[in-house]
Amino acid sequence: MLGSARHEQDPSLLPVYDLLGEFPEFPQPGVRFVDIFPIFRSVDATTTVIDRFAEYLKDKSVDVIVGLEARGFLFAPLVAVRLGISFVPIRKEGKLPGACYKAIYEKEYGPDTFELQKDSIQVGARVAIMDDVFSTGGTAAAAERLIRMAGATVVADVFIIQGKNSNDAGVLQAPTYSLFSV
Repeated sequence: MLGSARHEQDPSLLPVYDLLGEFPEFPQPGVRFVDIFPIFRSVDATTTVIDRFAEYLKDKSVDVIVGLEARGFLFAPLVAVRLGISFVPIRKEGKLPGACYKAIYEKEYGPDTFELQKDSIQVGARVAIMDDVFSTGGTAAAAERLIRMAGATVVADVFIIQGKNSNDAGVLQAPTYSLFSV
């Protein structure tokens, strides 16, 4: 697990935090991978995460939750259902059919491209972006660009984990929310 670091703001989240795994040097040297999959082994932990995200988003008049490939797909549809709103995926290039908006971004270990189907979000929609980890901000910033291309507004970027060394100043335009800082 993640060792002695603890979430300082909300002790009720410690049972969820304690489930997170850490894999240094994965998927390549210099990258520290935090594994969220153990959360799904506990119905209570999964429910806690869904509840926290839904609570944060409930007063933001969100119309759509966008989940980022791939781990953003895990919680985003569950939170969308809880809030009674739509879920839309943002995927890697070439994985969505039809006309798509495209945004290139840099991640910790190289460039990549995200796509959003052009007819998936209505102009003027209020959108929350959801992913598992906020590290460099490259993926969320690309998602924000895609949502603006669709004529919608990003009202929040939501993460399970935010790296202590991440710096969202100037990278993301919408407010960020994360359950844990590691």
